[in-house]
Amino acid sequence: MPKSYLICAVEKFYDDEFYQMPIQEALFEHEGEAVINYKLTRKDFYQGYDQYTCHHDYKHKKYGKVFNQFFTYYFEPVDFYMYYNRNKSILLIQTKTDIARDYIRILNSSKAFDCQPVPIDFAKMYPLITEVSGAWIADLKRTYLKTAGLFGPNVNKSEEFKIAAEEGEVSSLQLQYVSKLTKEEHTIAISKKSSIVLYDTFDMIEDELDLVLDVYETLINIGQSNGENAK
Repeated sequence: MPKSYLICAVEKFYDDEFYQMPIQEALFEHEGEAVINYKLTRKDFYQGYDQYTCHHDYKHKKYGKVFNQFFTYYFEPVDFYMYYNRNKSILLIQTKTDIARDYIRILNSSKAFDCQPVPIDFAKMYPLITEVSGAWIADLKRTYLKTAGLFGPNVNKSEEFKIAAEEGEVSSLQLQYVSKLTKEEHTIAISKKSSIVLYDTFDMIEDELDLVLDVYETLINIGQSNGENAK
C-alpha cells in the first residue's frame, strides 16, 4: 500500500512529550468530543528526527441518519506517526495527505504551532528528474474534462502534457527515482499539496525516511524559489 509523507517547514512547534488539543464539537451528545493529540515515542529516532504517535479525529462532511438522528458529518479516528527535526525545522507526517493537512491546520489554529506545508515548484524540478512516468493535471477548462492523468516514459516532454499543463495545473507527478544512498530505483509521486508518496514496500521505517529525505533535499528543497532552504 502506498505511503504518504506530508512535509512541513516549522517556525514554531510545541516540543514536549505530550500535547492534546480538543476540538469543540461532537456528532451526538453521548459521543464525546473529537480530539487531536500526539505523544513522543522515541527521541532522536533517526537522523535527528524525534518520532511521535499521533491521533486525529478526522471530520468527513457527509449527510446521513443513525440512531434516528440526522447528521451532516462524522469523525474517523486515525493514528499515525510524525517526525520532527528541531535543528532542520522540518516536520514529516506519515498519513494520507488530506488527513495530514487537516491535522496540521488544526494544530496551527493554536498559538503553540506554526508549521506550513513546503512549497512545490514542479517547473524547477523537471531538469533534476531522470524520468517522469506519470502526471495528474487538475482544473482543466474543458467542458467534459476537469482532471486528466497522463502516463508514459518522460510524459512531461509530450505535447499532450504541455497542452494540458498550460490549460490547468499539474497536481501530482509520478517518477522513477534512484536513491543516492542505495542506488536502487523507486516509484514515487510528489504532490502539489506538499507530500511525497512511496509506492514500494520497505522493511524498515528508517528506509522510508532515507528515501523521503533524499527526495526532499534533491528535488523539493533545491526546487524552491531562489534555491533557499525551507526553515
